[in-house]
Amino acid sequence: MSTRYFTGRAGHLADGTPSAIAKQPVVVALRLGPLGFAGDEQADHRFHGGPDQALHYYPAEHYAALAARFPALARFGPGDLGENISDTGWLEHNVRLGDVFALGECRIAVTQPRVPCHKIAKRLDEADAPAFVAETLRLGWYFRVIQGGIVTPEAQLERVESDPAAPSIATLWQLRLDPAADPELINWLANHPALGRAWRGKFAQRAEWLARNPPLFR
Repeated sequence: MSTRYFTGRAGHLADGTPSAIAKQPVVVALRLGPLGFAGDEQADHRFHGGPDQALHYYPAEHYAALAARFPALARFGPGDLGENISDTGWLEHNVRLGDVFALGECRIAVTQPRVPCHKIAKRLDEADAPAFVAETLRLGWYFRVIQGGIVTPEAQLERVESDPAAPSIATLWQLRLDPAADPELINWLANHPALGRAWRGKFAQRAEWLARNPPLFR
């Protein structure tokens, strides 16, 4: 599969919840700016959008796993979970925090995992879908735009920079949930410039708590 692009306007899910989770394929050149593709929208700016979440990537191969777990979801495919970019080969275990990708003349950098929310359940009409996505680490992730420009439909996602010391998206998610995580690592992440601001804040809170409550055994 080649790299595919998606945008969408804010609308409503079947129960009336405001959402722009349903995206449509892009077949023309689009301008990419600090907040994402021109014409793409988010319905709830408290939790979606902004420079740290300018673009959402979701691996195309995850849809087969969703369909295997929830057979009714076989009708869904790339673009249906709010992603702006989809491809195969890039996964939560081989993409790292801060990885820089070329997208034609543009450059984008990995900032954080996507937190599965209730809108996934409502979009797919499966209450257990968010938990399945989280437990199996089929999360997807966000990019920050570090160099904007024009993205043509033919542009392919290509990794051009990666820090082998940075955690993968899967590891980041596990560290967020691990009550026994290394305090030094948590503090390092709290100050990592590539990590999204909200996630840095979460790790900063963890670092402060761990400083006040050091583990008895390690």
